[in-house]
Amino acid sequence: MAQLFLYVLGLSSSLLAQGRPAAELIVTNAKVWTCDKAQPAAEALAVVGGRIVAVGSAAEIDQWRGARTNVVDGRGKLLVPGFNDAHVHFFSGGSELDNADLKRTRSPEEFANLIGGRARARPGEWILGGNWDDQNWSPARLPTKEMIDTVTSDTPVFVSRYDGHMALANSLALQKAGVTSSTKSPAGGEIVRDAAGNPTGLLKDAAMSLVMRVVPPLSREQRLRTLRRALRHAAELGVTSIQDMGTAPEEFALLAELAERGELTVRVYAAAPIGRWEDQAKLGLRRAFGSDWLRTGTLKGYADGSLGSSTAYFFEPFLDAPGKRGLLSDEMHPPQLMRERMRKADAAGLQLCIHAIGDQANSIILDMFAQVVKANGERDRRLRIEHAQHMAAKDFTRYAQQKVIASVQPYHAIDDGRWAEKRIGDRIKTTYAFRTFLDSGVRLALGTDWPVAALNPLETIYAAVTRATLDGKNPEGWVPEQKISITEALEAYTAGSAFAEFQEGDKGSIAPGKLADFVLLSDDIFTIPPVAIRDVKVLMTVVDGKVVWDKQ
Repeated sequence: MAQLFLYVLGLSSSLLAQGRPAAELIVTNAKVWTCDKAQPAAEALAVVGGRIVAVGSAAEIDQWRGARTNVVDGRGKLLVPGFNDAHVHFFSGGSELDNADLKRTRSPEEFANLIGGRARARPGEWILGGNWDDQNWSPARLPTKEMIDTVTSDTPVFVSRYDGHMALANSLALQKAGVTSSTKSPAGGEIVRDAAGNPTGLLKDAAMSLVMRVVPPLSREQRLRTLRRALRHAAELGVTSIQDMGTAPEEFALLAELAERGELTVRVYAAAPIGRWEDQAKLGLRRAFGSDWLRTGTLKGYADGSLGSSTAYFFEPFLDAPGKRGLLSDEMHPPQLMRERMRKADAAGLQLCIHAIGDQANSIILDMFAQVVKANGERDRRLRIEHAQHMAAKDFTRYAQQKVIASVQPYHAIDDGRWAEKRIGDRIKTTYAFRTFLDSGVRLALGTDWPVAALNPLETIYAAVTRATLDGKNPEGWVPEQKISITEALEAYTAGSAFAEFQEGDKGSIAPGKLADFVLLSDDIFTIPPVAIRDVKVLMTVVDGKVVWDKQ
């Protein structure tokens, strides 16, 4: 049996002839949470050839020790499978590490001062990023170009709200883009205007492309620097796999280059924009196509916008904007175009991951998924709805019946929970409804939506378990009946995310034969008070059996 297992791992016949090979890495004296029902807990594990070959007691694993084995003492700390972030924007996140950071500004004056300081430090260079949050200001108000024009007269500015569905341009940026009072809002977007009909500088969803198309593209060197910085950040946080949403061709090319060189330290499942589905279909690519390090064959589409930008698409109007109930994305104009694109992409064997936030947007995508299945027949396709934030009560059962995966980001709940009720009222009861999803038999895959939220998995687990809003006003949890347990959150962040990318055979648990991706934590998140989970640190990150981050 042992010889058969080694053969499956691809070890050479010469090694088999010598008996069991020495492990390249052993982690011992740890508290191993495996996420494997066959062996839920252990003390140690051994790695050969980038795969876990044995999991068990310290004495059992010590038999794999050789003269050159790297032996790591876990010091009784908790060891878990590597975190698999099911929804990130990896290059945008890397860029945000260098861009202007406006997330924590507390007033329009502080907002303007930070942008002005950046303009003085880098005169004439586009100011991008931002991640501003109008709800942090007291009173909350949306910014306008007039707030920043006087300090950026020679510097174009285009800074986004942290949800990525609204951005502020200064007058110079609008001028470069040719946006005036006579410019019409594009389908799926809105140019916000003042009482006189002039642009305020705010652009929502599809309207953001009016300015983005005139922003100078990053050079290859800038993109490479961004990618490497993002890789380091992921390693420090214990993120060993990511599912990158909307990967551009030039970004995929850089990922492929680093993968070929053996320089990737995180495994990537890259979802191309759904508008590019034919590019993948013509090559015969299918879902989860590629190597252990870099795969594609999945597509990201948009049904609507976001709650924070009032562009999530609802059945009923917003309470604070009675005449509005959100926007369908430009990809949904008309809806039958999206449905036909999804049908053809699915027929080609590609996986569909569709962004839907408002309750009606979720319902529409469920309808479209049902039509796709009816047209193309039953198979294991693992349809996904990204975010799945606001649900009509009738649709939880449909999620389960249609086997749709809810790819969710719990940190958004403790962020939006500060103000969501004034916008949607009682609809908060089925918002970020993780408990209801699980009780309905729906699979969850956890992620962060980085850079919309921090990439830190411990903050995500904290959010899922406590639902304590960032303003400190809900210490027992915002809509507390939707809390999930630590075990459920961790399973969704490891096994759930692996299933969502067709990788449950290789990832998601610590078991013989699985990829050697795991993380050592500073504290046992199962025993400390839940409120302390957000302060837990990653001591060591191992990917492919190699230590890529070590803080011990």
